[in-house]
Amino acid sequence: MMGWIGEMRGKRIFRFVKVICICAFVLNGSVVFAQKNNSKHDSKKARYSIHLPKGYTSSKTYPLVFNFHGMGSKAVKHEHYCKMDKVADKEGFIVVYPQSTHFGWNAGLGFASYTNGPDDIGDLNKLLDTLESMYSIDKKRVYATGVSLGGSLVYRIACEMSDRIAAVASVSGLMTDSTLVHCNAERHIPILHMHGTSDFIMSYDGKHQANGVEELLKIWTLKNQCVQKPDTIQVPNRDKKDHSTVQLINYKDCAGKSEVWFYKIKNGGHAWPGGGNKFRIMGTKNDDFNGSQAVWDFFKKFTLDTGK
Repeated sequence: MMGWIGEMRGKRIFRFVKVICICAFVLNGSVVFAQKNNSKHDSKKARYSIHLPKGYTSSKTYPLVFNFHGMGSKAVKHEHYCKMDKVADKEGFIVVYPQSTHFGWNAGLGFASYTNGPDDIGDLNKLLDTLESMYSIDKKRVYATGVSLGGSLVYRIACEMSDRIAAVASVSGLMTDSTLVHCNAERHIPILHMHGTSDFIMSYDGKHQANGVEELLKIWTLKNQCVQKPDTIQVPNRDKKDHSTVQLINYKDCAGKSEVWFYKIKNGGHAWPGGGNKFRIMGTKNDDFNGSQAVWDFFKKFTLDTGK
């Protein structure tokens, strides 16, 4: 596993990156709508879109959720696609959609070497410093989620920023081998994962220098010292036309009151559940539940004190 760091897997990696590029192009074709309380920031140091919840006031503090787009996509496209702003308005938290300064995110996959590639973790720390100085943020309630390669990045965030990020959620994004090798989380950080069993881009069984879903669940339940068998809940099949069903598998008895949740989307493709437009190339998008609401329902259970 360790020997792969910095290596290229030739045609396999090229085909993998090519597929993601095609899918990113498709997602970029979606329509973007302007929303109230949104600001876009673009500079050499920080590029991001921020959504403040309705009624935002500096007299109180708010949770903050970072939400990372997929490879080759755009922050504003992802903002529209995942529909998290509506949840933020309802639940009262800030959402920030960082824009990659290169083609994707350095999750240690493919051409972006974990150790020699762009310093996305350093940039994120600086961005968080900036946001905390500009907005009224509860520093104990900062979270990270993302889709596809953005979902892979949140595992690196869990390993390297557990002193600042309370919990993470990955949607259709696998944890890379190099993230595992270099992982040194300072606390038992809560983990949520959503994945379709028919995802052909980020394969459920793992490939292209990344751990499969079952493997990464074993890794994090061991890291978080979860001792009991998980509870399995069948999510109501509200949309029978999407030809997919969902199980919520959660490990609740973990160290420091941390938890590991897994939404297993049977026959699901490479998509954000309940998100925007359906794209045939991405496979089946499940609409039985609202992925953004589910992410927040998980996040709101935890603070930086969890898992210590």
